[in-house]
Amino acid sequence: MSTLDLLVQPLNAQALDATPAVTDVAYQPIRTESPRETFESFLRISSELSDTILQYRSDKSIALAKRLGVLSEQALALIDLGQVPAANRSERGNDTLMVLLDIFGRIEAPPLNEVPDVENVGTPGSSTSWRIPTTPLTIELIEEGPRAGEYLFSADTVRSAPRYFRGIETTPLRQPVPFGSWLELSRHITGPLVPLWVERAMPSALNIHLLDTPAWKSLLTGLLYAFVFAIGWLVRRLMRILEGTNPLTRVLLRSATPLTILALVQVVVPVMALNINLTGRAADLQSQLQTVITYFAFSWLFWLSSRAFFEWLIQSPSIGEKSYDANLLRLVSGIVGIIGIVLILAFGGQELGLPVLSLLAGLGVGGLAVALAIRPTLENLISGFTLYIDKPIRVGDFCTFGGQNGTVENIGIRSTQIRALDRTLISIPNAQFADMQLVNWARCDQMLIQETIGVRYETTPDQLRFVLAKLREMLHRHPRIDSPTIRVRFVGYGDSSLNIGIRVYAKTREWNDFFAIQEDVLLRIYDVVVGAGTSFAFPSQTLYLGRDDGLDKEAQAASEKQVMEWRKKGKLPFPRLPEDQQEALADTLDYPPRGSYEAGGEDFDAAAGAERLSAASAEDEALEGEEELK
Repeated sequence: MSTLDLLVQPLNAQALDATPAVTDVAYQPIRTESPRETFESFLRISSELSDTILQYRSDKSIALAKRLGVLSEQALALIDLGQVPAANRSERGNDTLMVLLDIFGRIEAPPLNEVPDVENVGTPGSSTSWRIPTTPLTIELIEEGPRAGEYLFSADTVRSAPRYFRGIETTPLRQPVPFGSWLELSRHITGPLVPLWVERAMPSALNIHLLDTPAWKSLLTGLLYAFVFAIGWLVRRLMRILEGTNPLTRVLLRSATPLTILALVQVVVPVMALNINLTGRAADLQSQLQTVITYFAFSWLFWLSSRAFFEWLIQSPSIGEKSYDANLLRLVSGIVGIIGIVLILAFGGQELGLPVLSLLAGLGVGGLAVALAIRPTLENLISGFTLYIDKPIRVGDFCTFGGQNGTVENIGIRSTQIRALDRTLISIPNAQFADMQLVNWARCDQMLIQETIGVRYETTPDQLRFVLAKLREMLHRHPRIDSPTIRVRFVGYGDSSLNIGIRVYAKTREWNDFFAIQEDVLLRIYDVVVGAGTSFAFPSQTLYLGRDDGLDKEAQAASEKQVMEWRKKGKLPFPRLPEDQQEALADTLDYPPRGSYEAGGEDFDAAAGAERLSAASAEDEALEGEEELK
């Protein structure tokens, strides 16, 4: 019969008779006031633990499993595991405990009266540590930390005990047990939920060691984690199906995935791992993986919780979904989330044994290098805050930047996203965007119409005066032109034309409405020029090969006669129209023009669905509501 067969089958009756029942033995407290107290406590617990293990191999009851756990915890409390990463302390401690059982099962323990006692500790010339004769194992005084003042098996013992055991491994155990090593036995022990017949049924190929534990245990643990990830993936897909358009609901539903993973990793995985009982490097790997998943899930959950909290604030009636405050809160939530993730992962790294605290302490020395390395990120972050505080633009504004036009869709931590006129999305780093010359069209109260028209050189001066006067009259009569801003002037002599400059402001803040007003004004300019008997000049040379009809003599005479009458009556409208005439002409021109389906509307405004320069603010919506009530 092989050693493996002896390990996985119940002990024979003779061995059981030699093993006292220990389930009713009371737990005795451990003492660590001196090397003798520590060593005596260890020998006592080792004896009880070995007897309990032997009985557990034939009776895998929950009571015995519980007693094994309590005795193991007591024994581990006698070992200094402060230099072992927190994630691996339990597994490393259990392996050290089994190695110590194997060592003291092969060598004679020194008499207790030779071990330093309380009376010998702290006296002049006494040592703070005691080495077990003929071994590298030491019990030493802990001088710092929560265990200060206690004598424990030293951290060096945790490292040196396995090496020492390999040197005496061939020496048989002094106990009458049907196996050669407590460490080897511990690798095959399973929890009370795994029946003994499962261990017996395992083929020899699955009982070979893989990472210091039977291969079937490693494979079963791998399937366990695959199950965790599969459940997490299914929950994530289900939540995405249920997601709506509400940002708060979407974030809350997404939180179900990290919560599910946390529940599985913190409840299901520990129970299964305890019953599978991984050992050695496999146990270390499992603990590290469990720690990594746990802290990543916590980070994920913190990020979503931060977003959910700020989205809940944004749901307030006083904060608009696309308002400046909403975007500022989202920016703050991102910063809070990133800081929280860094801190959570730092604690996770510390538990895995990474020198996170040392790195943080080293930032005082390498702070300048770190600052230089992350300078672009900091610049973008600060520039993002500047855009929110200075408010040259807001989400929904139509603006011009760097020779391009577009509507601001988002101001993020690193960059600003703008939807261009061709519907492409432009992403610009905040630091670069904040330094640009920004033209915010959403802030304009009126929109400029500026044109320069050229009439033919055959136009007489009085005819030109007639054109200027009629253009001014037309613009003053126009209900959608701001009268105080009207400027119509003869501005110069061009290469082939007499140039008239027109600059007026349309009473609108929307593009479609603006182009409709501009179109109407340009058509009326055409009517005025043609009605005055002149025409627009062509920017080219004209070669006359024959006689043409020339200008309209009757219209020319009529316009000149009108100017003469103005002059005689002292009503020549230059340099500007009289104020009484301006008031009389105000809003007398029909607009929309007669014949239009929109004609006759005294309070004509932009058509529904017009292209806005900016998202409507709360004030705009309130004013629109008041106008509708009127």
